[in-house]
Amino acid sequence: MTKKVIVISSSPRIGGNSDTLCDEFVRGALDADNAVVKYNLEEIRFHACKACRKCKTPEMKCFQEDGLAEVLDKMMEADVIVYATPIYYYSMCGTLKRFFDRCYPIFDKLEDKDYYIITSAGSSNGNALTGIRDFISFSKNPTEKAVFTVIGDAKSQPDLLKEVYEAGFDC
Repeated sequence: MTKKVIVISSSPRIGGNSDTLCDEFVRGALDADNAVVKYNLEEIRFHACKACRKCKTPEMKCFQEDGLAEVLDKMMEADVIVYATPIYYYSMCGTLKRFFDRCYPIFDKLEDKDYYIITSAGSSNGNALTGIRDFISFSKNPTEKAVFTVIGDAKSQPDLLKEVYEAGFDC
């Protein structure tokens, strides 16, 4: 069965370690004939949430006209969502947190999704998974399928690359 997969990379370095793992996941999911879309948040101009609650209308649209409307729509349609972040000071990067804040109009509309988390770190994830898992927990019936963490250079870790590829293939 073809699944709709969305991969959200928050790495400021396109082609960096967490982004490299995203690409392997995408490659595996495409090889399994899934419908896949990847977004790199660094390539999307978007503003911070203003906490105005204007998005809590039946249209679920933010008043800010920026690049996130399409991403949020794809998240609601998806069967599988992958969040990827480098770890800064033992937490997710600010770009991913700012993105999560902008998911306010849809967080309670995400239902029955499978989630994968990809991180890259210098030494450990610290508390990063807590924040990401907290966000995921707002959805209805979420299933965390796997967490992948790369420490050091992703391209020099073929076993990890293979594991992430296979997760994408089997998602």
